Amino acid sequence: MNPLNVIRGFDPDLYTYFENELEHQRLSLSFIPDENSTSPLCAAIMGSVLVNSSRNISASRLVGLESLTANRLCNLFGAEHANVRTITIEAASRVVFQALTKRGDVVMSLDLRKKEHCNSENLAYRFVNFGVDPATGRINYDKLLKQAKECKPQLIIISPINYPLSIDYKRCAVIAKECGAILWCDISQTAGLIAGGEMPSPVPYADVVTFTAHGGMQGPQSSVILCTNELASAIDRVVLTSGHNGLQTAQLAALSARVHEMQDSVFSEYSKAVVENAKALAEGLKAGGMRLLCDGTDSHLVIVNAKSCAISSRGAQELLADIGINVRICQMLTDDPNVKYDAIRFSTLPSTTRGIHKDQLKALGEEIGKFLYHPDDNNTRILHEKVSKITVGLPVFFKGWLTDTVKENLIRMSYMGSDSTQVCDSIHPSRLSMLTKKLSKKK
Repeated sequence: MNPLNVIRGFDPDLYTYFENELEHQRLSLSFIPDENSTSPLCAAIMGSVLVNSSRNISASRLVGLESLTANRLCNLFGAEHANVRTITIEAASRVVFQALTKRGDVVMSLDLRKKEHCNSENLAYRFVNFGVDPATGRINYDKLLKQAKECKPQLIIISPINYPLSIDYKRCAVIAKECGAILWCDISQTAGLIAGGEMPSPVPYADVVTFTAHGGMQGPQSSVILCTNELASAIDRVVLTSGHNGLQTAQLAALSARVHEMQDSVFSEYSKAVVENAKALAEGLKAGGMRLLCDGTDSHLVIVNAKSCAISSRGAQELLADIGINVRICQMLTDDPNVKYDAIRFSTLPSTTRGIHKDQLKALGEEIGKFLYHPDDNNTRILHEKVSKITVGLPVFFKGWLTDTVKENLIRMSYMGSDSTQVCDSIHPSRLSMLTKKLSKKK
């Protein structure tokens, strides 16, 4: 039974919301990492009988479900300790600040990341930015070492949400050790690629690693703190005293199941496809006339220099959204305070999850590039037709990324999406006809 059929008869107003959201997810292409689709198994668990359960677990000893989840995360990432009680990355970040710093400490941060989470008097620090070398678009580790020795930070933060290249975490750890700093890496967007073996891991080198479980990991809305045994008691104590009593049981179970799923070879194949798709998208964008920051990608990210567009980054974001392409804009800082880049950020996490392959993304990237270079009516029409052709009939979650066991047991269930299930290969003919008409009206 599809629960949305019940909602349609019981609450038509609410059902309209579901219909609109389904239409949005089906007919548009998201290049925003946080909008990556959740694993169907996670979605099923979060709508299961566990939603009725509430459990308080002793802070002195992790037991049961929480212990299982923490142990699985430690095994997956090779960590010494995991805390799974914080729901958001903002909460996890504040825990790290409170546990490892004191008011007034110097904090060095790539692109000044995490400063946005310090919005209270108790989290008042002197932030110092470090960024890419404007001449190369890459982190200059020699400059980083020199800067760290000069400002003597308590904490060095690496949160590369605008940096598409691999990071030498071992070198960063050496730099932190030389200046007596704690190294904190936030890998919210790349945790999945790291677990899938496509990007280097900071876990063997960093003192603390944080990340969200949704997005790159396709898990539930939650966050994780990994740390060394030496820092475990400090982290756990702040988690407890700051009121983080743990995830709701269904969320925790979904996280545990997702980590278990990620150990299957299918997830490694997905991770490989994400990076291949990003490289293909980058090629297409360059062929369409765009200039890329950092001159390419090693990850899911492709960063377009807004100066290569005929319009502003904000204008590009809005025009692309009208066509059905959702992106984020950002400002990339450099190690020169006088040099900053406005940029348009593309992530291939969501499109890969839906089953789009690299040839499609290369062709789409070229059309996006041409449109941003010259957004006239003809290029608008061509790009709109391209998006329409790709999205109609495309699933929200490609069943090829499911493990065999999950596929066999969930593919027949109708638990999400009014058309059937979010992992179906195609939309029901009547639904497909209706969506096609809506697309035609938008042209």
